Amino acid sequence: MSLRTPSDRSEFAGFGAFYDAEIAPYLRAREDARQEAVLHLGLIVIATAVAAFAVYRFAPLGGGALQGALFTAMAGAALAAWRLNRTRRSIAGGLMHKICARLGFRFTLTMNRPDYCADFDRLGLLPSFNREHWEDEVRGARGGADFVLCEAHLKYRTHGKNSSTRTVFHGQLLVIDYHRPFLGETVIKRDRGVFNRLMKPGGRFQRVGLASPRFEKIFEAWSTDQVEARMLLDPVVLERFEELDRIFDGARLRAAFSGGRLYVAMETGDKLNMGSMFRNLESPTRVEAILKEIDLVFDLIDVLTARIEGRLDGAFSVEAVRNRDSVTAPGSGAPPRG
Repeated sequence: MSLRTPSDRSEFAGFGAFYDAEIAPYLRAREDARQEAVLHLGLIVIATAVAAFAVYRFAPLGGGALQGALFTAMAGAALAAWRLNRTRRSIAGGLMHKICARLGFRFTLTMNRPDYCADFDRLGLLPSFNREHWEDEVRGARGGADFVLCEAHLKYRTHGKNSSTRTVFHGQLLVIDYHRPFLGETVIKRDRGVFNRLMKPGGRFQRVGLASPRFEKIFEAWSTDQVEARMLLDPVVLERFEELDRIFDGARLRAAFSGGRLYVAMETGDKLNMGSMFRNLESPTRVEAILKEIDLVFDLIDVLTARIEGRLDGAFSVEAVRNRDSVTAPGSGAPPRG
């Protein structure tokens, strides 16, 4: 099976030959590691089930037999997931390095909290969190616009007798250098009805009327400069935001124009990945899924830097996805200014 690129963009030229020469041999070489990880997963699950049954049946812990069995099962499940994910991250990291190097991007598998997180927080695009994990950062440039894309898994842990930890955000953060000065700051989020007042970014911001009643029902926007906001949030840009949220199945998209950059946060979950560990690695569809997500980023950059003429019909990628029945999105040069 030959690899199909998501569009005819110049960045994807020759990618099929690159897959055959570089990526397919890499995935073939790591197939044994994948099979070993899956085998170990099965062995751990079986061993854990036996141990949990023994704890419950023979009650070595006395009256705590049920609790002991549950604890054994959870510990075994955690060990099995850790073993599989360790191999998965190693293989996926190598794959992403190859793809990004080919496109002229820089890829970082895991990192500390990035500096641009402070801007997302200041603009009210992220919820409060006190546990965090950052990974899969891609830095690059397209059409003169620098961008950075990463995955964030943010949690909030409560303290006290009934302490608990819950995920408050798991998805993609995207920063695009807009290459134009802004007079103010503009924030746009999905409309949440009576909760809109709680989403207001700050006292300096005033509500912005959008281009049409249709978009008024979908989005809520605020800005410190009303005239500039209406220029930035024109119908073409709003269409792209709407389609981006739809393609990622209600990702609760929110965005902000500030300091010459566009900030976008989407609750997509783990998207920039190579797919299941329970299938043979050597499949072009793994790489095609990653290229589709990168193609979506290219589309958004194109809109913001060149103002594509015409309306969007169906798929988010005007040229790349128009003739396909459906879109399945998974988941560097200089970083944005600042």
